[in-house]
Parts: sequence; C-alpha cells; structure tokens
Amino acid sequence: MIKNSIFLISLLVASRFIGLPGNFTPLLALAVFMPRLTNNKYIQCLFPISIIAFTNLFLEPVSLTIFIAMLIIFAITPLISQLSKSLLPGYLSAILTWHIFVNGAVWLSSGGSLIQTYIAAIPFDFKLAVSTGLYIALFHYADRILINLSAKELVNE
Repeated sequence: MIKNSIFLISLLVASRFIGLPGNFTPLLALAVFMPRLTNNKYIQCLFPISIIAFTNLFLEPVSLTIFIAMLIIFAITPLISQLSKSLLPGYLSAILTWHIFVNGAVWLSSGGSLIQTYIAAIPFDFKLAVSTGLYIALFHYADRILINLSAKELVNE
C-alpha cells in the first residue's frame, strides 16, 4: 500500500512538470475520484490540495486570486463527488465549478467583461473536461482491475 501510494504521488507530481498541454491534468480527476479511494474526508481534500500547492512552488506563478480559487475547487470537489454514487455527477460538477470559480477569479484579476471571460475560457476548459473524463475513466478501470485481482488472490488462498 505504501509503495502504491508513493508511486501514485510521484506520477501526479510528475504530471505537473512533464509538459502536458495546458489544462490537461489528472488532478481534478483525482479530486473527483478520492472518495472512492478513502473515507477520510481530510485526506480526500488535502491530498489534491497539497499536490497543487507543492507543485505550484516550482511552476509559473499565478495570481493569488486564481490560486485560492483553485484550492477551493480542489477542496470541495471530493465533498461534492462523495454525495453521488456515480462518477458522472462528480465529474460534471467539478468541471462546472472549475469554470465558474477559476474564470471568475481570472476576471477579478484582469477585469474586462465577465461574459467574455467565461466565453474565452470555453476552449481551455474543454481540454480540462476531456482530460478529466479520460483520467476518471483510467482511474475507474484501474480500480476495477485491482479489485478483480484482489478477489482472485483471495479465492486462490
């Protein structure tokens, strides 16, 4: 379990540095999936937040307003996701919450038209929606495979 956790953390941290396209990250998917990994609400919220906070120390700085909006999203996404029995509502609420909060923070930081800010963000957030959906599917099927392997090991013992 410890080796698997270290491996997962390493992959998630590395994903922030390896040059994926902008907003193509597994971290929002992780926040959606966390309630399926642990029942501990503190770990569900703090794990994604800690990865974002740590890796942002080494990445191009963002405004404090945007950074706080990101932290809020990563804190509430596991809580919202936990309310549903299916990953789809958690996924959709995470994308919608991201679009509203982060782009609202962009507007607060830079000014201009709020509507234009939200419209201009659609292509960027579409990439986030695609990547989050792909990573949630990957996490889900990896989880199913591990459960099936564990069940086979129990039967063989």
